[in-house]
Amino acid sequence: MYEDNNDKFAKLRAIESGQVSVSTAPDVRNWSFEKDGNIMGTITGFDSFTHPSFGEQRTVIVRLESGEVISAFLNGYLQQGMDRQQAAVGNLVLIQFFGKPAGERFNRYHLVIQKDQPEMF
Repeated sequence: MYEDNNDKFAKLRAIESGQVSVSTAPDVRNWSFEKDGNIMGTITGFDSFTHPSFGEQRTVIVRLESGEVISAFLNGYLQQGMDRQQAAVGNLVLIQFFGKPAGERFNRYHLVIQKDQPEMF
């Protein structure tokens, strides 16, 4: 697909041409809130995929503090929060996962978007 070791832009060209998407690139790990917990990092992109039962599903691509790049599914609550806070590439993001409280049907999350701050001299 983009295994050309002589072309440092091969992966980016494959993404650009649609051969792979950002969230399915091999060095982007799919995040599981239930298994992996909270997310704190820098938004590097947004993507989507088509689920056979639920249609188009949106994801956010985040570079964690550790440097690892992950792709996380955005449920309706998180997607609305991203839209409301006008999340953009370069913004810092915190998604806290609280799980499903007893007696409730859905997991609980807390979303914080921090816009880029210009450096002060």
